[in-house]
Amino acid sequence: MSEIFISLTVEDPAEATLQVDDDVGLSLGLSEPYINGGTPYYDGEYEITPSQSTQTLETAHLKMRSNVVINPIPSNYGLITWDGSKLRVS
Repeated sequence: MSEIFISLTVEDPAEATLQVDDDVGLSLGLSEPYINGGTPYYDGEYEITPSQSTQTLETAHLKMRSNVVINPIPSNYGLITWDGSKLRVS
């Protein structure tokens, strides 16, 4: 059996149906990954630096355009603590 390529473009992501009536052992493959077209993109930062506070990237239920990069703690950062009588820089 020879391969037949059919280009399919979905204009309305709310509904897309593909039906094949002939039972000929047809297989279907995607040339690129399908990600639900109706999901919006994350528009926040993709690069963060660790800090003393919890940081949350609000990405739940959103598509992302690239990887998240977590930078190392800069070498010139120091931790300053006060125990009530001494100041410590580490």
